[in-house]
Amino acid sequence: MRYGKILTIVMTIALLAVPVLNKTDTMNVSADDIQLRFDLGGTPTDGITAVSASDEYQPERGWGFIGDGAENVEAGGSGALSDAVQFNDNDTVFCTDIPNGLYKVSVTLGKTDHTGIYMEDMLQIVNMTGNNAQDSVLVPVTDGQLNIRAAAGRKGPYTISEIDILKISDTPELPRTIWICGDSTVCNYYPIETSNQTGWGQVFDKFIDTSKWQVRDLASGSQYAKGFLTSGQFDTIEHYGREGDIYIISIGINDTLPKYSNEEEYYISVTEMTKRAKEKGMTVYLVKQQGKATDASDKDMKERWFGSTLDRIGEEQDVKVLDLFSLFHDYCLSIGQQATDELYVSNDPLHPNRKGAMILAQMISDMIDWDEFEEPAVLGEANGDGVLNVRDAACIALMLAKGKGDELAAQADFNEDGLINVRDAAAIAEYLAGSKTASLPSVSR
Repeated sequence: MRYGKILTIVMTIALLAVPVLNKTDTMNVSADDIQLRFDLGGTPTDGITAVSASDEYQPERGWGFIGDGAENVEAGGSGALSDAVQFNDNDTVFCTDIPNGLYKVSVTLGKTDHTGIYMEDMLQIVNMTGNNAQDSVLVPVTDGQLNIRAAAGRKGPYTISEIDILKISDTPELPRTIWICGDSTVCNYYPIETSNQTGWGQVFDKFIDTSKWQVRDLASGSQYAKGFLTSGQFDTIEHYGREGDIYIISIGINDTLPKYSNEEEYYISVTEMTKRAKEKGMTVYLVKQQGKATDASDKDMKERWFGSTLDRIGEEQDVKVLDLFSLFHDYCLSIGQQATDELYVSNDPLHPNRKGAMILAQMISDMIDWDEFEEPAVLGEANGDGVLNVRDAACIALMLAKGKGDELAAQADFNEDGLINVRDAAAIAEYLAGSKTASLPSVSR
């Protein structure tokens, strides 16, 4: 069969295989068709839906509050951010009807301090702090409605000024995620990009491949292992976590304080989280936390907190222990006390500043063997969606027709003859026409 005829067949099959979008079917709307903005507090603003605390949820409108106790309050910003709605902790929920899918939800607070943001009945953002603090997370919606509430972090009142919702995908599934358990040396501080005091989890995404992973830092200040397990933070990880995800446990500083916990309770709680994360298919890393700034003057110090307990758990549960303490301690010894002090918040020998957090985050990333998480390529997959279908045949044919065959990945050689040419496109079309779509081979090249 001549090249041109094969190309025509492949392209015809590809075009027939593309589903027609029914614009009346809201559950199949493309991702870029849904972008919603809500100004909570009621001041009308161009392009943003004004929502008053008195606006009860109405199905025909598709949004509003459920529950009692919400009230309009002032906020410290301008425009949409000049007002907010104060939530009555567990009794107030804002709901909006949206098609199932994966959404990026951005929340901006009003005048508030230490506020937790719950979405889909899960704690999604921990302890947002400060007037007009802003953060975003990816949230799967599976029941046709997104619900959001502001609730207790540590201090009230709990307010939200603006909610922005952007559909990312029709599939309500999170990308591969790095989940982080931790305390005040790990958690987020606001503004996220400019805060001086910084948890290493806050900047961890700067040291990973964000085209393959997202980071969800659920650490919080003053937290200890049992508290993280029982206060709702681990519930979110266990609910969404799945095979292929990573769970990093970097907690223990507060567990050494009698008012919080003790070694035995720490052992039980970390072991429990490790077991349950492994049951979901996640890879668990236990982190021996870094020490204090003053440790740079003690060459003989070998560990702090409950490092040896983590070694015990790591051996019993067959998970890796990342010795951040030794790595960072050696680094601090090498740079000296003055340079070490510059990695911590002024007059605070425990909490890293942004410079210190960046070093800690890079050290942890460097201790993880990322090659272990590389997924084998699907034989014949050419268009980058990770699934073999007729679009791959069309992609190969088009790239060859444009003289760009050398840009195709090695797995595009579907017939494994050592060449990528139109015969691979034809072989894929032929393979799929035979309904051989199950148990497709994978390659590692």
